[in-house]
Amino acid sequence: MTEPRTSLIVPLMKARVPAEVQLEFPLPPEEEPIRDPFAGDLYITYALELSGESAAAEALRPEPGGRRYEHVARRHCAELGLAPEELRRLATVNLRNLRPDLRMSWYPDARAVTVSLGEGGLEAGLLLDDGFLEKLAQDVEGDLVVATPGRDVFVASGTGHPDGVDKLRWAVERVWSEDQGDGDPDPAWNVPAGHLLTRELRVWREGVWSPLGA
Repeated sequence: MTEPRTSLIVPLMKARVPAEVQLEFPLPPEEEPIRDPFAGDLYITYALELSGESAAAEALRPEPGGRRYEHVARRHCAELGLAPEELRRLATVNLRNLRPDLRMSWYPDARAVTVSLGEGGLEAGLLLDDGFLEKLAQDVEGDLVVATPGRDVFVASGTGHPDGVDKLRWAVERVWSEDQGDGDPDPAWNVPAGHLLTRELRVWREGVWSPLGA
């Protein structure tokens, strides 16, 4: 049975870009990808994650790993009978359904954990998953702190673990460095420039994200 297209919508976290690098010729409003503000310099877009067998996927440029994403615009919402306001909740649920192989790898030298969604990636989308965040927050002291330096990287600790927060800062610099991934066994550390997000650490308090102070 073919999956309904609404079940293929996933969140794509992105970083804001300066006005001078935005499109010189804007798309028509119905074709403009829907963007939701998130926190700080991040925002959310949504995309249909298409398999290589579909005709629509063949028309799109493959990303690393062979996946193809068609950004969701208001046109798609009208075609699918979906209100744009429903996208965030739906995409968050879909991400976990499409990535059931969630794994957590705790560092041996600090109270910090790398979360992986397997081959599919898009780990930064877990910033939207309150249920997962609540469970993860129970495993650390203080408030949950997260680094998402790239679209496919999610590293967490707590404000009660200075060594863990230092590990998050190390992870950010590792991903953003010119020799990123050198010597790291996890290919997720090799982040394409277009998938870099932010150097900022964020703390989760009462369901709200805010920048972590220095």
